[in-house]
Amino acid sequence: MPEIPEMETYKNYLQRSVLGKRIVGTEITRARSTNVPTDEFVRWVQDTSIEQVLRYGKYLILALSSGKALCAHMMLDGRMYYEVAGEPVELPGRSHIRLKFADHSILHFCDLRLGYLKLLEPSQVDAIKEGLGLDPLDAEFSLAAFLKILSGKRGMIKPLLMDQKNISGIGNAYANEILFAAGILPERKTPTLTDGEKERLYGVIPDLLQQGIAKGGYIEEPFAPWDKLSGGMIPHFKVYDRTGQPCLQCGEPIQQKIVGGRNAYYCLTCQH
Repeated sequence: MPEIPEMETYKNYLQRSVLGKRIVGTEITRARSTNVPTDEFVRWVQDTSIEQVLRYGKYLILALSSGKALCAHMMLDGRMYYEVAGEPVELPGRSHIRLKFADHSILHFCDLRLGYLKLLEPSQVDAIKEGLGLDPLDAEFSLAAFLKILSGKRGMIKPLLMDQKNISGIGNAYANEILFAAGILPERKTPTLTDGEKERLYGVIPDLLQQGIAKGGYIEEPFAPWDKLSGGMIPHFKVYDRTGQPCLQCGEPIQQKIVGGRNAYYCLTCQH
């Protein structure tokens, strides 16, 4: 599932490619991928322009000139692809929603089996924001705010990091990498963390996510023909999806188990 680095990469690419462009055509081949009837979706989107592209956690918001907004969530398998007129097309999957622009470019939303592109009112966008925890890349994500999030929590630290009501935008891949970088086992109970471990964890979170953004995240499929960055974070993962491979710090094999219903990857020597 795309997390902050992947969605931030999409946001940056969308700002580069579709910001200010007028939508002249809309095609929906999977009605369940949006929240309103197809004809209503097309009617409200047609002949509007994309005025802003914003990210809230794992959500992308495309603010339209009509005052409405498109809300994209990729869930597990969803991908976006920007087709440039006259360039070869290499879709990352089946195109379920297509936004066609006046310059003959097309924005594809692919493989939206669980993901979606919803048409929302501003109040509905506000409701999404209000339901999310702090974004770890926002200025409001201070040490004091992080300690407040941890305060009173009794469960394991990895599920806590992935709970979007606590902290928005962290998923399974980066939660594993964050905990490895902080030297903390994923099933540690939150109350057992020392003050030093909490401070170290707080520092690692934005650093690791910023690294993910700089490397282009872990989605291998390119966003556009000119995209040479996407997927660049994969070689830099230390534990995620590396079961049985030697730890890059100590050489011991990376372990894997289910923690909080999701795969956890960790090193028994480097994490405590």
